[in-house]
Amino acid sequence: MLLRLFAWLLAGVTAPVPTLDVLSDQIAACLGREDPQCAEPLVADMQRQMADSVSAAYCRGVTDFLEGKFPEARISLQKIAGVAHAPATLREHAQQYLDLAISTAEVLDGAKPHKLLGGRVTVWLRPGADEVLLGYIEHVVSRTLPILEQAFGAVGDEPIAIHVYPRSEDLGRVSGLTVDQIRNSGTIALCKYNRVMLTSPQDLVFGYAWADTVAHELTHWFIIKRGGPGVPVWLHEGLARSYEGVWRGRAAALLDRSERQALLLARGKKKFITLARMSPSMALLPTQEDTQLAFAEVHHAVGWLLAHGGVQESRAGRASDGQAGRLVSYFGQGLDESAALQKFSGLAPAQFAADWKKDMLAVDLREQNDPEQQLRHPEKLYFKSAGGTAAVLKSLGGDARKFAELGDRLAVAHRPLAAVIEYRKAMAAGQSDGPLLPTRLVRVLLDLQKPDEALEYLKPALEAWPEHAPLYILAGRAQVAAGKFREALESLERAAWFNPFDPQLHELAAQAHDALGEANDAAQARARQKLVTSGL
Repeated sequence: MLLRLFAWLLAGVTAPVPTLDVLSDQIAACLGREDPQCAEPLVADMQRQMADSVSAAYCRGVTDFLEGKFPEARISLQKIAGVAHAPATLREHAQQYLDLAISTAEVLDGAKPHKLLGGRVTVWLRPGADEVLLGYIEHVVSRTLPILEQAFGAVGDEPIAIHVYPRSEDLGRVSGLTVDQIRNSGTIALCKYNRVMLTSPQDLVFGYAWADTVAHELTHWFIIKRGGPGVPVWLHEGLARSYEGVWRGRAAALLDRSERQALLLARGKKKFITLARMSPSMALLPTQEDTQLAFAEVHHAVGWLLAHGGVQESRAGRASDGQAGRLVSYFGQGLDESAALQKFSGLAPAQFAADWKKDMLAVDLREQNDPEQQLRHPEKLYFKSAGGTAAVLKSLGGDARKFAELGDRLAVAHRPLAAVIEYRKAMAAGQSDGPLLPTRLVRVLLDLQKPDEALEYLKPALEAWPEHAPLYILAGRAQVAAGKFREALESLERAAWFNPFDPQLHELAAQAHDALGEANDAAQARARQKLVTSGL
């Protein structure tokens, strides 16, 4: 840690060195946990004792940056970044924080703060369509925080900052990642610098699992506060993956379909991502497929570790409350990875790795409703700002693309029956590994007022691609047409957890609420529809 430089930076200072040594260690611990509330009084003491010190200016600048006081951070950090006599390493790190303070302030220009849950959370976003996220974020966070507090322990009353950025380029500017790293790896959110940083689903063609992502990043926030900087990346990500679905009742240890598919594909190729390759960040992995596989591996690793760390599991497969926090707390106590794993599980790191990998290769990953075990790659993320809309059709191969393009032309020409024929030909060609074709086919069937037939195609499609928002919207449309209004609302709510920016979602929800006599809910749905169409 840079603050260990204090030992020689303090030369010539008249204040008692032992006091300042203690202060520097305490500040280092606070900043390592990205905890400005902890650092604030200590930095104030340092400034009183070392008013003109570059070390004090650096600590003040970083603390202000973590608190979101970007203009103040800029003033302090400029005192070091351009000072020739300051240590080179200190100047370099100060410049990095200075650049981030400037770019973050620029990205947030025009954004407004919204206090949720009585001030426990502050969401920063720009006025307009992104405001539709606020109610949904409050719902997710209100369900997630009590579970994380029970799992990891309370971490103080500091407000949690959540930033929503319109584009993936903005996430790059405030995080230090390049745009290529973000898009290649599929990185859409981060928890860093004492805040959750989220790309708006508006920047993706079909949205993404943003609600689970909020819970995922909040888990990182708790791990950082409890464990500090020593928690290894694989454990960080494995725990965050485990807890991202608990707000909607998913068991922490349960692998979802896409994770099982990723592991099965890796088994077939005998190619996995090593834990070492995941450091220093999964955002640096070269492809989205690599990132998806890495998450599947660490999710399984954490589930296995918690199950073999003296933890009794419930029948639902959920690890006993507090065990994840116990493991993370060992890092907060200063133990390294080897010592923490040994203390938690009784296994040496090499034995843990060997036993876990053996289980990962042996565990039954088959789908009960898929006896032929058809393997599909998890759905990719398509960024609008990277030309993702044009890339979607290119994901089809050979004859499937030819038939699909013809079906599109026929659908536009208001010849739905002919379009259905071409879409079915495209599906029969067997060259599609995504939800594009069933989505097109179902849309035309609904135009033909055949909701029951559409639902027959939608059921297997949703099982295969459970994170594709358009499928849920089409299900809602079919269910409204069939008079299944409560089921329609459930489908539309699922769609919102991936992409709440489709106006049809809210229009259909309003229709369903009207049919059920729920006038207030219908009015709220129409208000959301108006909000998301405001920028169109």
